[in-house]
Amino acid sequence: MNTDQPKDIGGPASAGAGATALSPEHDIEENKDIAAFSYLWVMSVFVYFLKKDSPFIRFHSKQAMILFGLSVVIWLIPISIIARPLELVILAGMVIGFLNAAQGKKKDVPIVGPLSRREITVRQAWHEVTRYAILIYKRIRKFFRRAEKIAKHVEEEHAAPHPTVPPVTTTPPTNPPDSSSPRI
Repeated sequence: MNTDQPKDIGGPASAGAGATALSPEHDIEENKDIAAFSYLWVMSVFVYFLKKDSPFIRFHSKQAMILFGLSVVIWLIPISIIARPLELVILAGMVIGFLNAAQGKKKDVPIVGPLSRREITVRQAWHEVTRYAILIYKRIRKFFRRAEKIAKHVEEEHAAPHPTVPPVTTTPPTNPPDSSSPRI
């Protein structure tokens, strides 16, 4: 057998598992729309199981499935003052992931990305979420304190007596008697 001849790469012998593998660039270009589609709530599950062979789709659909699962859990929270802001955070994560996938970027959704790859545990992710929530709470509180100080300052300015200018009094002009008019 002659070993100098090139092997037939696209022939029937290679039609097995390696035939569906694409180069990373071609995989991204071919599947970025479907990966973005996976961020549309429950579609993440279907996309993951239908296109498991694409590493780009797997990357994004795993993140999307975690966001989907979190949104279902949040729906079970009976207190809307807690649930509504969390729903907005999940929505923001879905938008970030959707935009990254549609642009062909393999970037993580904050906290969700490492969680989807099992680089962090749910407990560690919860600590990160609470850390961010506390940070946001402190910044909002600081904002409102500054706004309160400004409001007090403005109120004090308006309450302080201002030097007043004496009102200008004008008397209506009197018409001098007209000498040409006859007196009766």
